[in-house]
Amino acid sequence: MSQNKMILRSYYWLLLASTLLMASAFVVSKLFIVDGIHPLVLVASRFTLAGALAIIWLSLRRQLETPKTLSDVGGVFLVGTLQTAVLFGTGFIAMEHLSAATISLLTLTMPIWVTGMLALMNRKFPPLLQLIALGVGMAGVALIIGSGVSEAGMGELQWFALALVGAACWASATVFTKTSGLSITGWSLNAWQMLVGGGEVLILALAMDLPGIKLVLVSDILLFIWLVVPASILSFGFWFSALKLGGAAVTSGYLFLIPLFTALISVPVLNASFAPMQLLGGVAVAAAVWLMSRSST
Repeated sequence: MSQNKMILRSYYWLLLASTLLMASAFVVSKLFIVDGIHPLVLVASRFTLAGALAIIWLSLRRQLETPKTLSDVGGVFLVGTLQTAVLFGTGFIAMEHLSAATISLLTLTMPIWVTGMLALMNRKFPPLLQLIALGVGMAGVALIIGSGVSEAGMGELQWFALALVGAACWASATVFTKTSGLSITGWSLNAWQMLVGGGEVLILALAMDLPGIKLVLVSDILLFIWLVVPASILSFGFWFSALKLGGAAVTSGYLFLIPLFTALISVPVLNASFAPMQLLGGVAVAAAVWLMSRSST
C-alpha cells in the first residue's frame, strides 16, 4: 500500500471515530441534563477534567507541546474559548429545551460557516461540487431531525439561535486553527483548549454559585467517564488530527455524520423515533459525504 493511500485511510478512520464519539457525547449530555445537572456545570466538569487528564497523559509520554510565544498562548485561549466554552456552553443551555439531535443539527451547520469564511478570506468562490455537497448534507440532516424542530415550534427560537452562535464560533476556531500556523497542534492543542475552555466555564459556574455535579449511581459514573475520556479527549484529538491532514472546509463537511449518528444512538438510549423521512435524510447525508470526498480529489 502506498504512503498516500495509508494517509488517506488514516484520515477517514480519524473522521469516523471522531464523529461517532462526538455524536455519543450529545446523547450522554442530554441524559445528564434531563437528570437535573446544570448545563454549565456539566461543561465545566467535563472539559476541565478532560483537559487536565489529557495534559498529564501527554506529559507522561513526553509528547506534550507547550505554548512558546505570546501568539501561541493567545491562539490556544482563542480556540479554547470558541471551541469549548462558547460552543458547548451555548449548546448545552439550548439542550435544556431542544432534543440532542436538534442541537446536533444546529451545531453542525458549522461547515457552511467554514466554507463562507474561507471564501471571504481567500476571495475565492468554493468549488461547485463542495457547495452541492454542503446543500445535500444540510437537507439530509434537516430531514433526520426536522420533526423534532417542528415540535419545538417558533416559540423556542432563541434556543435555536443560541446553538447557531456556538456553531459560528466553532467554525471560527476551525478556520483559525488551519490558517494561523500555531506551533501547538493535534493532541496537545486539543488538551490545552479543553482545559482553557472548561476552566473559563468553571469560573462562570462558580461566580453564578451553581450546584456541583453529583454522581450517585455506578451507571452515572461510567457515563461521565465516557463523556470525559472517549467523547472528549479522544473525539477532539481525532478531530484535530484529521484537520491537520485535510483542509478545513473538506474536513468540516464530514461533520454531517454527527447528526446521523446522534439520531441513530438516540433511538435506543433516549427512546427517540426514527421516521421514514429521517431514513431518507440518512441517505442524503451519505451522499453528501461521498460528494465531499470527491471534491477533495
